[in-house]
Amino acid sequence: MGARAGGYRNLWFAVVVILFSSTLKASEITWEINGLDSALQQNALMYLKNLPEFPANRYQDHQPEIREALISALKALGYYQPSIQLTYNKDKPKTLSIDINAGLPVIVRAVQITLNGDAQSDKAFKRLIKQQPLTVGEVLNDGLYESLKTSLTSLALSRGYFNAELSRHQIRVSPQRQSAEIILTLDSGRRYRFGQVIFDQSITKGIRKLIAPMITMEPGSPYLAERVSQLSRDLSTTGYFNYVDVQPLKDQAMNDEVPISISVTPKTAWELETGIGFSTDEGPRITLSIDKPWLGEKGHSFASDIKYSDKVSELSGRYKIPYGNPLSEYYSLDGGYQRNTLEDTNSQLISTSINKWNKRPGNWDQNFFFRVDYEDFTQGLQTSSSLLLIPGMSLDRRKVRGNPTDPRSGNVFNFKIETSSNAWQSDVNFVKVWGRAKWLTRFRDDHRLIARVEQGAIWVDDIQNIPPSIRFFTGGDQTIRGYSYNSISPKDNSGQLIGGQYLTVGSLEYNFEVSESWRLALFIDKGTVTNSYEKDKVEWKTGAGPGIRWITPLGPLKLDFSFAISEPNSPLRISFTIGPDL
Repeated sequence: MGARAGGYRNLWFAVVVILFSSTLKASEITWEINGLDSALQQNALMYLKNLPEFPANRYQDHQPEIREALISALKALGYYQPSIQLTYNKDKPKTLSIDINAGLPVIVRAVQITLNGDAQSDKAFKRLIKQQPLTVGEVLNDGLYESLKTSLTSLALSRGYFNAELSRHQIRVSPQRQSAEIILTLDSGRRYRFGQVIFDQSITKGIRKLIAPMITMEPGSPYLAERVSQLSRDLSTTGYFNYVDVQPLKDQAMNDEVPISISVTPKTAWELETGIGFSTDEGPRITLSIDKPWLGEKGHSFASDIKYSDKVSELSGRYKIPYGNPLSEYYSLDGGYQRNTLEDTNSQLISTSINKWNKRPGNWDQNFFFRVDYEDFTQGLQTSSSLLLIPGMSLDRRKVRGNPTDPRSGNVFNFKIETSSNAWQSDVNFVKVWGRAKWLTRFRDDHRLIARVEQGAIWVDDIQNIPPSIRFFTGGDQTIRGYSYNSISPKDNSGQLIGGQYLTVGSLEYNFEVSESWRLALFIDKGTVTNSYEKDKVEWKTGAGPGIRWITPLGPLKLDFSFAISEPNSPLRISFTIGPDL
């Protein structure tokens, strides 16, 4: 009986705890604020949320804390003399009504910023002071004041004023006069300079020589934190290292010079990556990548890729050899095999090339190359083979603002010229020029426009003298939507595709942002591949329709409903793609 009584007591205790907890939760307070504009009300609610929970009918016990929170919230936005009235209505037992008259705001009458030390002659500080957000005649805002203090100290540290301090930072407020004077004094001291670069003891002489062209910090030059950060990013971007650490050794500074420490650990293991995918152009596919980022201290590296699908199979490899800055100055030896059975093409291509890469001013990637192609092919009714020796040059630039996988704006430019001649024992004489440009812009925050143009031309006696890999074809998810991949080109007498000498494509797409992760799209693509632009010999194709964009970490996943409106009955083609817009 005693055990049973003890059990009942425990049960009742649990019930009481649950009911008490429920009562507390049920008595959470709701604030009803009247008399403030949206900015002041939002700030007041934010301050009130930091108060401990209590029932609304016990508000009188907490009046001092409530008033203090509200006064602080209004002061932060420049209102120093509010009147506050608290009211509890029994008909709304969980709500406390607050009527507030914010009064007249405090106006900034003067902003005095003084620089002492080397910062007096530093143009970066002059720009910051000129652009600072505290404006005479505007309402005092504590957030802007704190932001200015942070900007001054952050700028000082980033530009090597390691001993800088704000010796004066105050706001003189006269509530009766509704005026405020802001006084800030930065004692910057001397500006430090870059000292010697100190390599970790584990870094060999070969690695030091490899990364030396990437170091832009000349001893004795003024310190800039951005250069330290840039070197760290560049070392990581090379792909050579598992571990990168670049740090200023402030505690070892002598004669106002700060040594820079560099420590890296090379990637010595082979890297293997596999994947499966699907595209409406090629169908299901599998991929395999095998990389060796570090082949000795001279920075050589090797990468290979294998892709297999029913229509296209590829095997490629690249061996890189730096001759300067490994990020922008290197040779590459490329080779590969490609099998293509798309549309009316059946081709096997073996290709090898030597390339000299260099990043030019304006972030242009320049490549001079010499390529050897052997292609055995059937294109429509034609069966042939060719051996081509092709020198050429390409220029590429990608400039984006915002997230690289989903940029806010930017542009991409590609240009390529290549030629072949009997003079150096190539089978065919031709010159091929191709270019593409793409722009993305955003307006009114949730609207985007994406424009693309593409143009190409081949000067050759007869298009059938060159293999399919050199000829122009278009159509597909990345060119003219509504048409299958490479399905647009001139045709032979049997109606089979033969490829063309000239390519022209234009595209315009509009995106509307429904939410942070979803967009709706409308697009139109128009273009042609032809052997003549004469009116009766060129056939323009147009694809258009709506689409849906789902934003993922890899870039937008795009679902397009494309209508080939140049064709009878405008057939529909549904396509999926994923990747950045630029």
